[in-house]
Amino acid sequence: MSPLETYLAEVERGLHGLPPGRRRLIVRELEAHLLDEAEARGLEGDEGLRSLLADKEPPECLAREIAQGEAGDATHRSEMALLAGALMGLATGGYLWLQGGWPWYLGLAFGVAHGFAVGTGIFLLRPRWIQLGPQLRLVAAILFGALLAIPLGFTSRRGFVASRLLYGAFTGYLVERYATPRAPWWPILEVLGFTALDFTLEVLILQRLHRYAWTYELTFNFILTLAVLGALVLRRALSSRWVVSAAERP
Repeated sequence: MSPLETYLAEVERGLHGLPPGRRRLIVRELEAHLLDEAEARGLEGDEGLRSLLADKEPPECLAREIAQGEAGDATHRSEMALLAGALMGLATGGYLWLQGGWPWYLGLAFGVAHGFAVGTGIFLLRPRWIQLGPQLRLVAAILFGALLAIPLGFTSRRGFVASRLLYGAFTGYLVERYATPRAPWWPILEVLGFTALDFTLEVLILQRLHRYAWTYELTFNFILTLAVLGALVLRRALSSRWVVSAAERP
């Protein structure tokens, strides 16, 4: 067994008082959190995991704390996801209303759908695929982002707009891609790439050249990207309250 598997097995044994389903979910989310932290700190392989786990509480102590504060931790995770989603929705919906010329009710509908259906949904679902490899995690995030974006398709006066699913897919991609901080030029390149993809779909496939506004679309995609990056920063800051703390922390 790897160091992480051994650590998680000992934690799970310490959670014997909880229902089996809840116990498995906690262990899976704990694994996702530890893998996230290892990735963010650039730790790889068994040696990297040993270094990470050496800074953590002993598994029996951690299990006891989780069991005692399990309800509070679940609430904390949900609050983080809701706040991150609210930030995304406020940015994208607010931009469409203030700068895009959308009626307030459509801007509000878009912001709610993007922020809570897509943004919050991605953050809550991410622990389900975090144990996959990097490429599979990206694929899962893109697919679930597109699926969660179905409500976005109805935020229009002209019926369901299927191309809006791209915004959900792009949001999922960004959340997974930038779970680990990257160089600042990468978001710029990826916004340009996504805008080119959007143009290809709208103009070359759907034949909507008269409706495509490069400046408007590019600006909106930058706003969406900054909102996702801001939500990730907020989530990392709030995660400092997570029960998995360094052993020397008072």
